[in-house]
Amino acid sequence: MTSYRLIIGILVGITLSFFTVFFFNMMVILDQIKLLSGTNLTKIASLLIGANFEFDMISFFSGSPYILGFFAPEILAWIFISYITGTIAKGLKRGTIASVLVVIVVLLIWIILSIISGQDLMALFQGTQLTETLGGIISAIVGVLLGGSVGGLVSGPYEEFY
Repeated sequence: MTSYRLIIGILVGITLSFFTVFFFNMMVILDQIKLLSGTNLTKIASLLIGANFEFDMISFFSGSPYILGFFAPEILAWIFISYITGTIAKGLKRGTIASVLVVIVVLLIWIILSIISGQDLMALFQGTQLTETLGGIISAIVGVLLGGSVGGLVSGPYEEFY
């Protein structure tokens, strides 16, 4: 028998990824959206999804001076997304797997929307931007592993029906 909890959890996580960083860091993203409003809807959607990968964990642990404090709305957003996804998927293993799948799908959607909107993706994956992009992806994975495992544990074990 097919369980739809995993699929529903992944879809809810993908949907939440469009808005969660906006909830935690509203003013910065609102200013960027005001600059782009009316120009291109795919660019705005790419900006909303790309905001999930803004926190650079590599620079944080290497002691970069431009990162102040530990409050990172991006990590809070990923923990929230993966907690909800893990709770819906139910179970430690299923919650973690669903949360990691959400990160992979959101990363692919971000890349595809960036290509469609005409942004320069090569700038994100070369030079100094490479460590910032990889740091954002690593921080997303850390937040997802934390939130997905907690959400899966809180919801209890997954019951398999035969």
